[in-house]
Amino acid sequence: MNNPEDLSDEELLDMLTPRQLAELDRAIAEMMGPEGLDKVISLQVMAQLYTVRAAERDETSALAMLQMAAAMRRRAEILAADKG
Repeated sequence: MNNPEDLSDEELLDMLTPRQLAELDRAIAEMMGPEGLDKVISLQVMAQLYTVRAAERDETSALAMLQMAAAMRRRAEILAADKG
């Protein structure tokens, strides 16, 4: 396998089953909660944090963190498109 940091968001998300992706989406929704924060910006910031922190982890943990970051960016894009 390539180094997890070298994979695109699409490649990271394609590694997940539909069920795993749905579970990630559910976990992200629960983390964001109904508070009045701009969820698009919050998701982008959290995704960046996960991406930076992944470099400090072992390959398996880094892969999971990068997949979470990719899912956050995907959800932010969807939310931004809905607002636009």
